[in-house]
Amino acid sequence: MFGYLAAVNVLLAVFNLVPAAPLDGGRVLRAFLWARWHDRLRAAVAAARAGRVFGYLLIAIGFLNLVSGLSLQGFWLALIGLFLVNAATAEEQQTQIDAALHGITVGEVMSRDPVVAHPDETVAGLVDRLVLRHHLSTYPLRDDDGRFSGLVTLGRVRRVPPDDRAITRLRKIACPPSDVPTARPGDQLTELLQRMSGCTDGRAVVLDDDGHLVGLVTPTDISRTIQTVDLRAREPYRTPRGADLAPPPPGDRTPGGPSSGGPAPSGPAPGGPAPGGPAPGGTVPPAGRRDAA
Repeated sequence: MFGYLAAVNVLLAVFNLVPAAPLDGGRVLRAFLWARWHDRLRAAVAAARAGRVFGYLLIAIGFLNLVSGLSLQGFWLALIGLFLVNAATAEEQQTQIDAALHGITVGEVMSRDPVVAHPDETVAGLVDRLVLRHHLSTYPLRDDDGRFSGLVTLGRVRRVPPDDRAITRLRKIACPPSDVPTARPGDQLTELLQRMSGCTDGRAVVLDDDGHLVGLVTPTDISRTIQTVDLRAREPYRTPRGADLAPPPPGDRTPGGPSSGGPAPSGPAPGGPAPGGPAPGGTVPPAGRRDAA
């Protein structure tokens, strides 16, 4: 019995070391490629694609076993392969989204000045006053002191029986503030995305330092940002991150950099405006109001 358990554990350990994400061997492969290429995104995508190829290989072997009569073994191999394909695909997509949204703050994405409701307003009043007049699906609640006191989504409004909407208060159906993901305008968007789950249906609220509501982040805001991320103005030199922060090996220097003896990048003249910034004495126009979907 002990020998059988030991053999099974050794087999699992060897399988887990296959260089394909999301297995542990895939993490080792990603680290190796990261050190070799100095590009975390490229290494993570390559490891995820290796995991997808390995998953398809297991599915093919399982199908062959099914055809040859080994139905049970073939079924389990195909099931494991399908799991690896789905997990590797999800990991690759998440990696690409994190890379695309790297450096973007919540304040750049949020919908400012959202339409709000009072906690004591009835569901019927909200429907007549806002739902039927605005193309919105998220309604933050704000009390008399101007503080955030809950979040109502269109899905929660629909779940109230029509006969009860005239007597049901919004505070009764709203997500309590403690269950709503919150952020500050200067927070990183990628950090907020990890917390946007639960009763809010993928929504989050943006508060200032005094706890007052200043904006919303909805799935529509995230989708719009992903679709337009390649149109955003970027600095001419990529901001270093991850393995790129490590010093390059001796002799490997960027042409034209300070260490290669080339000319240094030209900067703004003393007292002049920064590239892409406002003229002296000018102001940056405030971002326009966007309705939250």
